[in-house]
Amino acid sequence: MFVAPLQNALLFTVNTLFSIYISIVLFRFLLQLSRADFYNPIAQFAYKATNPILAPFRKIIPTYRGIDFSALILAMTLQIIELILELIIRGFYIPPSLHAFGGVFIWGVGELTDILLVILLFAMIIQVVASWLQPGQYNPATAILAQITAPIVNPLRRILPTAGMIDFSPMIVIFCILFLRKLVPVYLVGYGQQLL
Repeated sequence: MFVAPLQNALLFTVNTLFSIYISIVLFRFLLQLSRADFYNPIAQFAYKATNPILAPFRKIIPTYRGIDFSALILAMTLQIIELILELIIRGFYIPPSLHAFGGVFIWGVGELTDILLVILLFAMIIQVVASWLQPGQYNPATAILAQITAPIVNPLRRILPTAGMIDFSPMIVIFCILFLRKLVPVYLVGYGQQLL
């Protein structure tokens, strides 16, 4: 009688805790990839929240050309652990085989891709809203989000003409992110689940 509510509560707890921390790790990855301001208070929070777990990974896995592979591997490891816990809670048997691990791995890549796209999506939306409400005003949050999305938006800004005060590049980026979310993570998650 109480199995389903307990199962749902456990799933909610596992998904929430893992998703929040994985998002912070991926946010840190994006900060380093875009060479964002290290001293920004939001960047400092991300670094301090991830350092205790990420430090051992960084000793083994070096950064290459500005890409922090240790953060990616940590995020992938956490995502795989989350998926395995989710399957166990649901009562799903995971056969000890490369085929099953491949399925969980591909599923995890799909979930990580979705989280990355969601971070970028919210970063774009927050910037657009802030530009309407407080144009030209400095805010640590919008400043760091602008630095994260600059590698994507700036090339578009150089190509697209502006219509007066309207910048179409954020809208195009938002559309592309929404399009990719419907395509890439859905396919990877579905394919990974089929392998299980």
